[in-house]
Amino acid sequence: MRFNHRPIQILVEPSDYVLRNIGDMAMLYAATERLARLCDNSTINVLTDDPDALRRFCPFAIPLSAEGRALWLKPDFRPAKLKRFVPEHWPDRIRRHAPRLVSLFWRLKFRHMPDARAALLRFTDAVDRADLVLVSGMGGITDAFPEYALSVLETLNLALARKGRPVVMVGQGMGPLANAELRARASAILPRLHLIALRETRAGLPLLAELGVSKDRICATGDDAIEMAHEMRVDELGTGIGINLRLSSYSGVSADILEGLRHVLGATSDSLEAPLIGVPVSLEPCEADIDAIRGLMPTDETELNRALAIRTPIDLIRQIQRCRVVVTGSYHAGVFALANGIPTIGLARSDYYVDKFLGLADMFGTGCEMVALDHPNSAEKLRSALRRLWEEAPAIRPAILARAEAQIAAGHTAYRRIRDAIWDQG
Repeated sequence: MRFNHRPIQILVEPSDYVLRNIGDMAMLYAATERLARLCDNSTINVLTDDPDALRRFCPFAIPLSAEGRALWLKPDFRPAKLKRFVPEHWPDRIRRHAPRLVSLFWRLKFRHMPDARAALLRFTDAVDRADLVLVSGMGGITDAFPEYALSVLETLNLALARKGRPVVMVGQGMGPLANAELRARASAILPRLHLIALRETRAGLPLLAELGVSKDRICATGDDAIEMAHEMRVDELGTGIGINLRLSSYSGVSADILEGLRHVLGATSDSLEAPLIGVPVSLEPCEADIDAIRGLMPTDETELNRALAIRTPIDLIRQIQRCRVVVTGSYHAGVFALANGIPTIGLARSDYYVDKFLGLADMFGTGCEMVALDHPNSAEKLRSALRRLWEEAPAIRPAILARAEAQIAAGHTAYRRIRDAIWDQG
């Protein structure tokens, strides 16, 4: 099929509907920029709850309210008059085996609710019209976020109901996935995708194999956000120590660990005469990285204010470039650092973050290490790794940058494969 008389219609499912995570912003920007460059005759619709933020950060994207998707995903779509004819357990079966029928039921249920009906139709029409449905970079198919993971899988299932058009995922970190319901849905849906591009293969590749995904539908690209940070790289390493910590249920890290980390980082900072530089990734109020960073830093108002001012990927990348080494509990601070050839230590206390940082280390090969915060000797391990990477940083930088460039090239190959799949559908 050729698209000479109309734009190619692309629908993007992002990892962040409100763009309060700088890593998610960068991954979404990368996806939409690559699609716009490869498919110059395209309309790229992106689901969002904050259209103004989307326009600011992703100029290639057209906002599409995520309200309709949220309505479509609600569990009981039986109209009141049909409830006695449609058993209670049927909606789940219908959603799984005939997802397009769900829209019909919702239209009936919303027949006297014009706003809800219109929102639903905008979403389902966008899915129906799309020549490509793409899930941008995320670590969302995991036990850490079961409801969200299921919502993404059901959205993919709806997209797959229209045969013949590519449905893909890019920049994906997969798992851990032990939840029986999630595994069942993932094994029913993911093998049918045209392509899954993984940001790491250490955990993701064996998991996808267990779920029945064919190897010819999987490729390894690294994180899509590497390219933006790498393009901004500077010639010289910085002189500071970047610091970040994610306090959240899914990271397994709580405030009780701050005192010990503060002591190690402060003592190392003093001995190396290197300032501590805050590198926040999450701006979400309930898990803002700046709150943890404040607990790790000395009372240096200048550095704290610099960290507080960070709002965009460009802001964060420039801040990270002031560093010689980065110590982080947030994955994308490590991605941005390594893309600039800056060694990184990942701090992990949950299986989710262990997989993230070991996967990142595997993709880069050198310059990325993980310290398990629940290890009884974690303080000494952090101190030792930090001093060693500080000394090794100039020597290992070329190798880190080379691995970044290889991943960027793999990402471009994957997106060309996606473009070709759009053109080849018939």
